[in-house]
Amino acid sequence: MIIQILGNVRYQITLDPSTWIFDDRKEELEKVLAQEPDEEQINFSDSTEWNRQIIEGTTKPPTLKTEKKFKNKELLEGTFIICLKPFLEYTEPHQGEDAMIVFTHDEGTTTLPYNARDTYYAHFSQDGKRIYDDGMIDVLVIKDGNMEEKLVHVTGIAFE
Repeated sequence: MIIQILGNVRYQITLDPSTWIFDDRKEELEKVLAQEPDEEQINFSDSTEWNRQIIEGTTKPPTLKTEKKFKNKELLEGTFIICLKPFLEYTEPHQGEDAMIVFTHDEGTTTLPYNARDTYYAHFSQDGKRIYDDGMIDVLVIKDGNMEEKLVHVTGIAFE
């Protein structure tokens, strides 16, 4: 299933959590909570996007690190999250940094500030399986390796 980001934004986008397992931006939950840095970085001498496009054949979203780092077994047994920051930024909220994001979930709605978007993570995979049969996610607020909030079964995201 998909989750739409709607509301007071320039671009309304759709998230498909089932594709994130192949996305390089995903992280293992345990490593984020333990604040372990990613051990392998892809570096280029001139650090241009052009080099990455040559290597990946303009594959979007990035998958090169995932192909090298994770074996099939790890993907089938891991617990993964992905930071929501780039997806929220793609929407270009009209309010800018002052925007508020409303997450609709099982317990109602929760409003969080857009300017803290780098602490919002989508928890989409638990022990190699999606969390919910309908494909929805949990949103975790993680600051300095501590989970401060968990929004269970998020079904909608909207900007005020």
